[in-house]
Parts: sequence; C-alpha cells; structure tokens
Amino acid sequence: MQLLGGAAEVQGLRDGDEVAQLAQVQIHEASRSGDVLRVSQPLKEVLDTSSSRWHRQLRTPKPSGEHMNYAIIGFGTIGQALAKAFARSGIQVSVATTRAPESLASAAAAIGPELVPTDLAQALTADIIFLAVPFGSHPDVARALPSWTGKTIVDVTNAYGVSPEQLGDKSSAQVVAQAFTGAKLMKGFNHLVAGVLEQDPAVQGGRRVVFLASDDEGAAAQVGALAEALGFAPVDLGGLAEGGLLVQASGTTWGQLIFKDLVTFG
Repeated sequence: MQLLGGAAEVQGLRDGDEVAQLAQVQIHEASRSGDVLRVSQPLKEVLDTSSSRWHRQLRTPKPSGEHMNYAIIGFGTIGQALAKAFARSGIQVSVATTRAPESLASAAAAIGPELVPTDLAQALTADIIFLAVPFGSHPDVARALPSWTGKTIVDVTNAYGVSPEQLGDKSSAQVVAQAFTGAKLMKGFNHLVAGVLEQDPAVQGGRRVVFLASDDEGAAAQVGALAEALGFAPVDLGGLAEGGLLVQASGTTWGQLIFKDLVTFG
C-alpha cells in the first residue's frame, strides 16, 4: 500500500483475501482534516466487507468455550496507549513488565479498572499478547517461555536504529517471529505515535485505521476482530515479508505507512 498526498494507491496485498480487492485501486476524493487523511470509496466498501468477517471472528469462542484473554507486555507510552484502548472499550487486559506488578498499580488504576497488573509469567498465559517493549528487548521476553505454541503475538515494536544488515535483510517482524518459536505473529498498532494511538479512534464520525500484517490468516482474523472491538478500522497488509516492511522502522528510515493517521468514514 502506498499513500500519495490526497490519494491512496493500494498495491500488493495478500492474494485471495477479501482485502486484496484493494490492489490497484486509487482512492480519490481524499481530503485533509487536520492531520487526518479522510478515506472514502472504494476503501470504505472493502473495509466494511472485511470488518464483518473480523466482527464474526471476535465472537467465535475458543474450542473450550472460554473467552479470549489479552495481555500487554511493556507499560511505557505505547503500552499505556494500548491499555487506554482496552479500558475505553471495557475489555479486561493484563499488563506486565519485568518489574513487580505493584509498581504498575497506580498508573494502571488511573487508566481504568479493566487493567490487571500482573507478573510476567501470569501475563504470558494470555491468548493474545501485545509486545510493547523496545525492539532490542524482544529476545528477553521470548526467552520467558520454551515454546510459544498456541499464542498470538502482536509485535508493536519499532526497529529504528537497527541496520538492515542486523535484521538479515528481513522485516523486523520476521526477526521477532523467529524469536517467538511456535507463535502466530502479527505486526500491528505500531505505525501511530502514542499520542495518537491513545486517543478515541472514533474521529468525526469515522474510525481510525490500524495496519496489520501476518503470515497466519487465523491470527490476522483474530487480531482484526480485536481491533474492531477496540474501535479501530483494521486493514490487512498481507504477510510479514511484504506488509511488515510498510509499517517498520529500520536504520534511520521509516516504512511508507509509519505515522500515517487515516480515518475511514461510513
């Protein structure tokens, strides 16, 4: 996907997926409203179609009939911005760092009762885990479990300052995926600065867009459904190798969609 001034040209999304209908589409009639790019037809039509799929997925219970459990690892500005989205939507989420949970209690209480400060081990029992730590800290978190099978990890890190050579010519999300053995990894929620991410995604009658990329379609549907529940409009960018590059930082450069604050209407 490439955004060009007052229009958006969408390319290279996952073949066969509903959202791949965005490929080769020019979105005209887009206009600036402050720092927000207002996106109209035909992106809205595809978002509406895909959002209904994610909406259904959110309400599909786990095989055991239990509800999904969520956790945020890291409680800096991005971790707290995510936590505010959960609290705003009335969805319980565990929050944890390497510190004792008591150290998070005051800040968590100020955000809302939906936040449950816990230790790292307990947080890692969640089904969907948001990785909101500095990129260089992700191996430390990965070592906390011998296997991540059955877990969905949402990589919210940015590898700014890390050279492409250090990444082995992979996207930063692919590098994170290698560390979390057995996990289904999703890149997402990282393209917005904390001050924007923490805001209500309902903007002037529209919904703020979040970009998601994954090699696992089940994880994409799962996290897309959660994004919907948090009030966002999720856009699937495809796999980690392609879509992940659009929403990553590497070296001293930023992906094409980093900092793009988009809102879809209707």
